[in-house]
Amino acid sequence: MAKRFLVFLALVALSPLIAVPAKAAPAKVKIGIVYEVGGRGDKSYDDAVAIGVDAAKKKFGLSDFDVRELVTTGIDFDRENRIEFLVKAKYDLVIGVGPFFDEAMNFMSEKYPESEFAIVGSSGVESLNVSCMAFALDQSAYLAGVMAALNSKSGKIGYLGDSDNPKNGLMLRNFQAGANYGLSKVKVIARDPISSAASDVSELSNQGVDVFFSTWSRDGSVLNSITKLSKGKKVIKLIGVRPDQYFLASKAAQKHLIGYVNQRYDSAVIDLFEAAISGVSITEEVDAKNGVFGRTFNLQNRGIDLVATTANQASKSAVSRAKSALVAKKIKVVK
Repeated sequence: MAKRFLVFLALVALSPLIAVPAKAAPAKVKIGIVYEVGGRGDKSYDDAVAIGVDAAKKKFGLSDFDVRELVTTGIDFDRENRIEFLVKAKYDLVIGVGPFFDEAMNFMSEKYPESEFAIVGSSGVESLNVSCMAFALDQSAYLAGVMAALNSKSGKIGYLGDSDNPKNGLMLRNFQAGANYGLSKVKVIARDPISSAASDVSELSNQGVDVFFSTWSRDGSVLNSITKLSKGKKVIKLIGVRPDQYFLASKAAQKHLIGYVNQRYDSAVIDLFEAAISGVSITEEVDAKNGVFGRTFNLQNRGIDLVATTANQASKSAVSRAKSALVAKKIKVVK
């Protein structure tokens, strides 16, 4: 009897090892990233994505062998070649960085319909096998309007877009709405530069504009002009957009920057890595009318924010209230 009892105890001690299977290791995937011109160190799109890549590799236990990073020369033909190289090398997901990848992604997604692609910072690719990771520019423009209105001493604020940006009209309408939320009598003057924003900044400054919200990111002409025009008692303030505007990282920008829209490119990358490891694609509605799918990052999922740097306290409080109202849908963005 004693002997059988000892055998029973031994079996009980061993049973967890026999009955509970070992936890399966997460499946390894191969993910390719094609950065825009400059790659890591560009202080713009690429650096923002690289933060996400490093965080995702650490979070999901991926090595340099699992993630391949390439840099384009900035020509669509080169973008296509690098994307195709990764597809032929059997990468499970190929990610392009920034809106300049739209054309290349459209072409390659049609050429390789069985492959999975993604583009961070765009809502312009109409393919089911491309996840567009876009950002809610309407919400961010609204908040920028609130901040601009309450930091202006002249009561005149400026919007500087880009003539090539199809979202300009949408952003301007929401900037105007946000400005009126902050200060009902504020005047908004808008321009959509074509090749340089320098003359537009000068013209609006001569009309009394003392706070600009600018989405112009082709060069540093907005900041250069504001720096030149700010002399003596004349102070011009700027609200910018990151990571689009590389020049916001400069020392000169800190003298004029009162806040900036922050788009979480890193969060978009981490979401893409997680989906690829799980063997799924991100196909939420981004623009159902035009057949664009992926994910829109907004205030609700903390994918965007308006970060105050030297903005006054009144505007910070008003932005906070507006942000809460937008999240709760008590304020609706203008369509």
